[in-house]
Amino acid sequence: MFTGRAVIAVKILRPLGDWSAGDVVLLEDWKAKELWEARIVEVIDETDKVIGEIDRAIAEERENEPLMPLPAGLYERAEFYMYYLENYVRMNAGEGIETINVKLTKLANLKKKLEHLKTIRFNKILKAVMLRPNSLELLSRLSPEERRIYLQLSKIRNEWLGEE
Repeated sequence: MFTGRAVIAVKILRPLGDWSAGDVVLLEDWKAKELWEARIVEVIDETDKVIGEIDRAIAEERENEPLMPLPAGLYERAEFYMYYLENYVRMNAGEGIETINVKLTKLANLKKKLEHLKTIRFNKILKAVMLRPNSLELLSRLSPEERRIYLQLSKIRNEWLGEE
């Protein structure tokens, strides 16, 4: 699930290697997950920052006809914070109701906005496949997940139309 393409800010809770308790470090998403589950680090909740990046990406997609490049690791960071918020709520169910409600609201907002961005971009990818299959220029603007979709759909399109 986590690929190491996203960098997550964490606070060290117990000394680990060269890190002391209280240090704030950036870790690959899979390392942050493992250390958070082991309660060695505390995830610094940057969900609002990711939601802001998604909002900006949605606005850019609406304003521009071609697909625009996304910030590196945006999908991965969004996926990480969805995982974090879901598990935070599950693991801290006894915590104050207000804190839990804030986390659940952030989670719902993040999921909704990410789905909206993916829908916009998927529709643009479908259109691009029809008009410009296997375009290297277009590939450079896509995330790794989107590249896979674009290339597979381009292959299917070309096979269907006999343009291999």
